[in-house]
Amino acid sequence: MGMAKLYCFALVLVLVFGLSSSMRVPGVKKHYVKFINNLNNKVLNVNCKNQKPYIDLNLHILLPKEEYEFNYIIGRDMAFSCNLRHGFTSTDFPISDRAIKRECGGNHCIWKAQDDGVYLLNRKTNQYKYKYRWDK
Repeated sequence: MGMAKLYCFALVLVLVFGLSSSMRVPGVKKHYVKFINNLNNKVLNVNCKNQKPYIDLNLHILLPKEEYEFNYIIGRDMAFSCNLRHGFTSTDFPISDRAIKRECGGNHCIWKAQDDGVYLLNRKTNQYKYKYRWDK
């Protein structure tokens, strides 16, 4: 009788853990991107797009010290790039390639716009690195 109870208990455990793990969608990862306006009393315009499939996240206008954040499911065709603009200066750069993800320390990348350029936070070292200058 004791062995039958043990088998029933084992079966219940398998069913419980099997069902809970099947609730997750395998292989789906999200990439999180945040922009911080750290410009000296200037408005920052942020516009991010993916070309194929075409996705335009529209223009976001950030007042000083404001933030804008979005996320997307990482896929083979996701290659977002963003345009940051303030006044008559701007810069365009990719935000979803593997090198950038390595530099930011994972799938949570934080970009900070400052008067001298755009910086990327490495979450592992908690240090910002200068990445892009403003084009005239």
